[in-house]
Amino acid sequence: MNWTRNLLVALKWSLYLGTFYKTIPFIGSVSKSLIESYISSSVSFNLDTIYLNWNTSFPAITVCELYNSEKIWDVSDAHFGQEHDFHIDDFISEIAFFRGLCISCDNCHELHCPDNFTLLLDVFRSKCNELIIKCRYLNTLFDCCDQFLPILTEYGVCYSFNSHQATKVAQVQYKNNRITGAGHLKFHATADVQVNVHAPIDVPFQFSEGMIRESVLLGNNKELILNVIEVYNHENVEELSNEQRRCRFSHEHVEQRIGIYEFYSYSGCIVECTVALHLLYCNCTSHFMAVPSQNSLPVCDFRGLICLTHIHEKLMAERKSCDCMSSCEEPEYNIIYNTPDDSQKVDKDISDIHVALVELPTQRYVRRVAKTPLDLLISFGGLISLFFNVSALRTVETIFIFLEYRKKIFNWANRFYIGTLKYLQILIQLK
Repeated sequence: MNWTRNLLVALKWSLYLGTFYKTIPFIGSVSKSLIESYISSSVSFNLDTIYLNWNTSFPAITVCELYNSEKIWDVSDAHFGQEHDFHIDDFISEIAFFRGLCISCDNCHELHCPDNFTLLLDVFRSKCNELIIKCRYLNTLFDCCDQFLPILTEYGVCYSFNSHQATKVAQVQYKNNRITGAGHLKFHATADVQVNVHAPIDVPFQFSEGMIRESVLLGNNKELILNVIEVYNHENVEELSNEQRRCRFSHEHVEQRIGIYEFYSYSGCIVECTVALHLLYCNCTSHFMAVPSQNSLPVCDFRGLICLTHIHEKLMAERKSCDCMSSCEEPEYNIIYNTPDDSQKVDKDISDIHVALVELPTQRYVRRVAKTPLDLLISFGGLISLFFNVSALRTVETIFIFLEYRKKIFNWANRFYIGTLKYLQILIQLK
């Protein structure tokens, strides 16, 4: 009788083990698919077209001075005297408006080139009150340099309106809603400038794609009419990992950040990654990024700039592979109207610049959590229950049964183990 019962138990366990062995590969492949689906489609990105009382942020307007040869010559004559070597003018031009290359730095081995780059920038670059005047927002006058704040960029020190990075505050000051109406900004520029229109979290950077950038020569008028589509993130989106939502919030910095910018953005990440490459290959970075009063980065002298010039193409290739995610809070700006640059009169000594939203937006992107960890748990629970008829109640019940019959289970396992050893000894003796 005991022999028959043991045989039935053995057959039962053989059936369990055989089923378990055959289903494990399938369960593994299905589990892998569930995890991949959870990671890749945890977030849904939809267009919300129901207009509510949204606060729409006005874009950041960053103004950078452009190179002007006549100004360089005049200031250079006043600063160095009219009898100075004209090769110095080329060097000063490349220092004051550095774009990653310094061809004239090779001449500094023979010429006595100025080595105080900070002083050169102070002399040859215009200050805010010399560059931007007569500012109006929603037809209200304000002091330009109270709102156009200095910001470090790859174009040198620029002046940015409504920027997170310039104000070092995570919330924009200028928002538009039904009370304020669509925002519009007017100001005058007193030199050739580059006007960058971008998200408040961003900074202008070289070779940027999608960022609105317009060159306005002195005397020309420029009018930009834009529409904006905001991005709204549900609260639980931040609980997901960066890989799941495929973006970073402004407070989520990359590891080993240099710290030039206060908040994370894709553009800021690219700039800091480029500076890290400068330090890696040349042990210094450009005088635009290394500012003694703001950071402790080593600034390149003319030898360092020669090094940066030699590796310029390599830098441009490697910066494309920087580990930078897009920002989760980055709105989309599109040009509705742009003043043509041709056939404009240039007999004025100022440029009239106007940037405005065409209307308050009636749609926005909404990022939601599509799959939570609970959804993944339910999927796994259904998979295990499908093959093994297992539930939480059965699991608890199994634990209690094991504890209740633990002595019998131990004795049975011990007899099985001892019997197996004796059987193996007999087989060895027969051989």
